[in-house]
Amino acid sequence: MSGAAARRWAAVSLVCLATVLVGWWSKARCLDGGWTAGEQYLEWCYTDVYPLWYAERLDAGAVPYLDHPVEYPVLTGAQMWAAAQAAQRFPPPARARVFYHVTAALGAVFAVGVLALLGWAGLGPARAAWWAAAPTLAAYAFLNWDPAAVFLLTLAVVLHLRGHDGWAGVAAGLGAAAKLFPAVVVPVVVAARLAQRAPRAALAHMAAAAASWTLVNLPVAMLAWEGWWHFFALNRARPANWDSLWYFAGRVLGLRVSLPALNLWSAVLLLTGAAVIVAVGTRKSPPERWWRLVLPLLCWFLLVNKVYSPQYSLWLLPLMALALPRAAPFAAFLAADLMVFATEFPFLAGVDQGTAAPGYGVLAFALLARAGVLAWVVGLCLVTDAGAYDGPPRLRAAPPRRGGRPLRAQRVAQGPDLSLRRAG
Repeated sequence: MSGAAARRWAAVSLVCLATVLVGWWSKARCLDGGWTAGEQYLEWCYTDVYPLWYAERLDAGAVPYLDHPVEYPVLTGAQMWAAAQAAQRFPPPARARVFYHVTAALGAVFAVGVLALLGWAGLGPARAAWWAAAPTLAAYAFLNWDPAAVFLLTLAVVLHLRGHDGWAGVAAGLGAAAKLFPAVVVPVVVAARLAQRAPRAALAHMAAAAASWTLVNLPVAMLAWEGWWHFFALNRARPANWDSLWYFAGRVLGLRVSLPALNLWSAVLLLTGAAVIVAVGTRKSPPERWWRLVLPLLCWFLLVNKVYSPQYSLWLLPLMALALPRAAPFAAFLAADLMVFATEFPFLAGVDQGTAAPGYGVLAFALLARAGVLAWVVGLCLVTDAGAYDGPPRLRAAPPRRGGRPLRAQRVAQGPDLSLRRAG
């Protein structure tokens, strides 16, 4: 790496650290005396971490799943337990704040790790700054526990790009054990390797994903089935949340569906749309670029799912940096997501406190704008001819490793398609 490139990467790294520092401060500034009069919403400083310290009985020393059912998958519960162990070493009045600070520190490590993975994938500093400087990262990095799963999703994609499909499966399986969404990588990689007539690589990826997920989940499920199953039962019982198009359809369009019907139709739309995305995407691109389908698949999930928690937007940022052919849809997504952030929390303050606040119509406008951008991203990923991909990063997945010789993915310059070469 040249000196100029090293300086640019150092600058992007400092930007990423500044972004996560802003994200930490934006929540920490409201934790000094607890939340009163809707402060967490009116000051845009709400975080799930603080109330769940009490709701999950971590303040009482409960062990997730064993002593109290937790509403998240096992690796997220492990993060909660680790942060709680650190917090318990402090005097009781400070423990909830320490729990947040430790959780944020762990999340910051994963956020910086994502930046490192984007560089490992072959992105330049300017494209990696899409992640490092994103307002969405500052707004939602510490709203919940998603940075770990985002890191593992990105790791799975990058390992696939470099030809390490078994390790990519491990990352995807562990990601699904933290939050379920990284599992979308697995069928994409398996399909790509089968199309390349590499069944061993497909099997290795699928087996590694299943084994890593099982290794993490099975002991907890055996020791505390009800606590472990609570996450799945809770998601089945959840109604449409504020951010979803289902809620908009019910409140504005008058669509009324029962909860079982909501679960059914959201699943039908998800599977149908995913099938269309895969069918069209695999015809437009060679198998070594099918990894790009992870982005439209997740966008489609967010469009049709009954829940779109605010931090879900974090999932898309690294994938957009890796897969989008140009910056315009990414900038539009950031702008729309920032509109949602700015309007949703004052709206929730009105709901929570019964006071004057922006009406749902203002929030609905922002939500529809974001949904429109997500639909644009889905369409762009499907209509862009990957063989004529006109902007960075022009990445291909390396062939599976053979004979112990690692392959590395490289960014392809403008011009004719170039094949990957073996390292060494």
